[in-house]
Amino acid sequence: MEENESLYGEQTEEVVTPQGDDAAEAEGEQNPDSAERDRQSHEDNRRYQAARRAGEEAGYQRARDEFNRRLSRMGMRDPATGETIGNIEGLEAYSRAARKQQIEARAKETGRSVAELTEEEDNRDFLREQRAEAAAKKKQDDEKAALERWVAQDAAAFGEAYPDVDLSELDGNKAFRRFCGSRYGREPLAGLYEDWLEITGAAGKAAAAKSASKNERSTGTGGGAGSETLTASQQRALEEWNRNFPNMKMTAKEFLSRQNR
Repeated sequence: MEENESLYGEQTEEVVTPQGDDAAEAEGEQNPDSAERDRQSHEDNRRYQAARRAGEEAGYQRARDEFNRRLSRMGMRDPATGETIGNIEGLEAYSRAARKQQIEARAKETGRSVAELTEEEDNRDFLREQRAEAAAKKKQDDEKAALERWVAQDAAAFGEAYPDVDLSELDGNKAFRRFCGSRYGREPLAGLYEDWLEITGAAGKAAAAKSASKNERSTGTGGGAGSETLTASQQRALEEWNRNFPNMKMTAKEFLSRQNR
């Protein structure tokens, strides 16, 4: 699963906007700087796509070369030519020739035409491919349905554990998603959130302690635990918390109480 793929976020209606050059032209009429940024972004995207295609082609070629090397070491020979089969094209040609010979032999044995038997074999191959594709699609659909059921159940469990947390906002929280990494969508969200709160709480305590120690050294006084005055570092930490979790906002007093637990 991609790191930023939304699993628990709310579905939003798609908004149709101008695409490609039309979008850049419309934006450029209003904001030349934005048009320049869009142009640069389009150029960057084209370069990234070209680089990705080049990488995919290079990877395919490496795999192909490795297959051909292994095939050559097997020492297989084409009975018709006596030559060693050293690449996939040679193997495919040998397979077609062998199939043709088998059909011709069956035609002599049964008295049926080569064309009729060839069509029959083609139909069998087609049906096998269709069955394989149907089985693969069913497996993919089953896995997707199972994931959707799991996500729905997990979201419900999270809602019971943390009814005051907006699930869609948490789903879109980049810091939280980076913290979860590949565990997101694979482990219960409530457990990940508990770990997140524990880590962020410990980090906040460490930052507050460091700031308080620095403040005491510079002023010669210490802040009492009951005071609601925050250091600059504590204030930043509180503001960041309130931005990330608007439904769990804390006052200065609540923040200090949490840090002193």
